[in-house]
Amino acid sequence: MLDLDVIDIKLLGLLQTDASLSSAELAERVGISQSPCWRRIRRMEEAGVIRRRVAIVDREALGLGVEVFVRIKLSEDGLKATDDFEAAIHRMPEVVECHMLLGEIDYRLRVVVRTIADFDRFLRENLAHLPGVREIDSSMVVSEVKNTTALPL
Repeated sequence: MLDLDVIDIKLLGLLQTDASLSSAELAERVGISQSPCWRRIRRMEEAGVIRRRVAIVDREALGLGVEVFVRIKLSEDGLKATDDFEAAIHRMPEVVECHMLLGEIDYRLRVVVRTIADFDRFLRENLAHLPGVREIDSSMVVSEVKNTTALPL
C-alpha cells in the first residue's frame, strides 16, 4: 500500500471530481508547483492507486434509459464453472458491473439497455443461457437517488 500524505489525498479528491484538470491547475489548488504535482500523480498511477482517468457518460443522453439490477444464483455445478460464467459476463457490454457476493446470491449485475423489450431479449438470449445459472431475479431502477464514483477520502 502506498503511503499517502495530505497533498496526495487532496489531489485524489480533485481528480475524482474532475480528471480533466491539468497538472498546473491541480498544483495551484493544492499549493505545490507543477513538477512535484505531476510526479505525485504519476507515482499514484504506477502504484495502482489511480487505475485510469475516464469520462463519465450520461447513459440517458445516449438513449440507454433502462437500468436493471440482476441477482444470479448458481447451481452447485455452476459454482464449479465460475470462470466460464465470468468470462461470458465480460463479453456482454450490457453488463456494466458484476460483483461476486457472499450469501444467498452469488452474483449481482448492473445491466444497462435502451428499452424494457431490450432487457427482455437480453435476459432470454444471454443471461438465461449462462453456464451454471439456477435462478435469476431482476429489479428495474425507478429513479436514481445517488450515483458517485468518488471514494470517501
